[in-house]
Amino acid sequence: MALLLVCLIVHAVMAQVIPWPWWVPDLTLLGLVVAVARSPGRWLLLSGIAGLWTVLWAVRFQAPLLAGYLAVGAAVQVLGRRWDAADAKVQAILLGGAAACLTFGSLWLHNLWSVPLVGLAVIHVGMTCAALPLVRRLALP
Repeated sequence: MALLLVCLIVHAVMAQVIPWPWWVPDLTLLGLVVAVARSPGRWLLLSGIAGLWTVLWAVRFQAPLLAGYLAVGAAVQVLGRRWDAADAKVQAILLGGAAACLTFGSLWLHNLWSVPLVGLAVIHVGMTCAALPLVRRLALP
């Protein structure tokens, strides 16, 4: 839970400091994936916190965003039963899939399809996945 809260706060601070949102990794999503992988039984609580936090600072499409975070938490919990969700490779796959779904889903909701934006979305997903080793290292007891 503490890891998720730290990720939420750092994400909000980075979003305020860095003027271009594409260069800010989605630490909220990353924290959610790692937290649910560590505590799969608390997926609903963790997903609800991450989703509500995002809804607080989202300008539009709050309900789909909340649903997206709940879906990510449920997916990590379900897939974590099938695979070892504590494994870094599995977390990277889960995070990459979740980040791609939420990022491209957001583009679809906003009807913002263009080659440059798709490229920026790919960079955003990549930056989110690239932050995983650092967060995992900081999260170790």
